[in-house]
Amino acid sequence: MRILFVAPSSYPIFGAEANVNAKMLNALTEGGAIVDLVCRAVRANRTCYPESTTDFFFKKVNSINLVKVDTDFDFSTILRHLKTFLKTGYIYKGIDWAFDAISVCEKLIKQYQYDYIYTYDYPSEVVGAYIARKYKIRWVATWNDPYMWIKYPYPYGKGPDTRISYFRKKLISDIGKYTFYNVFPSARLRDYMLQYMVGMDRNRSLISPHIIIEKFIPAELPARNDEVLKIIHAGALGRERNPEILLKGIRSFLDKVTDAKIEITFLGVLERMHNNAFFEQIEALHLDKWIKCLPPVSYMESLSVMKQYDLCLLLEAPCEEGIFLPSKISDYMQNRKTIWAISPASGVLHDMYVDGKIDYFSDVKSVEDISSTLYNIYTDYQSERLHCPKNVCECFLSKNVYSQHLKYILNNQ
Repeated sequence: MRILFVAPSSYPIFGAEANVNAKMLNALTEGGAIVDLVCRAVRANRTCYPESTTDFFFKKVNSINLVKVDTDFDFSTILRHLKTFLKTGYIYKGIDWAFDAISVCEKLIKQYQYDYIYTYDYPSEVVGAYIARKYKIRWVATWNDPYMWIKYPYPYGKGPDTRISYFRKKLISDIGKYTFYNVFPSARLRDYMLQYMVGMDRNRSLISPHIIIEKFIPAELPARNDEVLKIIHAGALGRERNPEILLKGIRSFLDKVTDAKIEITFLGVLERMHNNAFFEQIEALHLDKWIKCLPPVSYMESLSVMKQYDLCLLLEAPCEEGIFLPSKISDYMQNRKTIWAISPASGVLHDMYVDGKIDYFSDVKSVEDISSTLYNIYTDYQSERLHCPKNVCECFLSKNVYSQHLKYILNNQ
């Protein structure tokens, strides 16, 4: 089978979205699909991680078609937006990449007969809707996050009921009309989007978690480091995933266990938040002695860095419901690391904690809960009883994710 894979963020791997999409691309090609990739050249002004173009993810891709669009706001940008509207009937800020991407797709369609078009990330849904409508190619739309930033839950966006323009309503309607299947990393995200994605069919949706690559799973668990408990948070923090409550929880723990031998490292970038704000929080709480900050590294390097730590930490934003499946969870599990999730009390990560897939959990809105969980972690570590995964979660494995796509989508005519 041949798939047209449209993912603006994928090659090179420069962030969480690109990492997730590259893994899926690899799963499809390893499974035997012939895949042509249409992606976006990395924008020079984008806050991201160092690029990784490792051949592992892309070695079996039939062709990689980079579409470069200048992001400077000038007359040419306005003209591209207008041309995109005239071609597709859709318009929103940042849609203009779709115009050149559609041109590339149409050239590929003249050369090859595609069975499916897979789309990921903005504005690939515009490409998918246009191609599915015009060429009748089965469209599989993947939603790693809620559709439309404005409809993200607070504190990211304004929620599912916020008003949108006529043109976005039309695009949502056409997504419901033309998608063959919709794919989500969690059932909670699917149910959240079904509140406003008019026409989207729940019965033609697949829950497909972010992939664990079997080749990257270590054969043996690393030995305990030393007397110092080493914790790492790998990934983005920022205005929404504000680390202040975590830092306060750490301070509270240290006030109770004054002789604690502990080291907490933050690896990654800050989004929509100044670096100084984070360092000022650390300084104000007198945590300099226990906290290290490392600059961002490429995806493959980050896996190596994680191996040096006893426990991997993930901090989510204080949403009312945790609908997200953060991509770092699969990376942590892939490394067979002990996981501590600080997340909404009702949400995907709490569900995983209840199911035994995550080792420790704290309510993201409670300083005291974070402090007490860290105390439990520390005492478990000291007594050599730190929860440690013996096996990885089977449903996350690349071969099993591909099998689900094969069963429900690729063999579903």
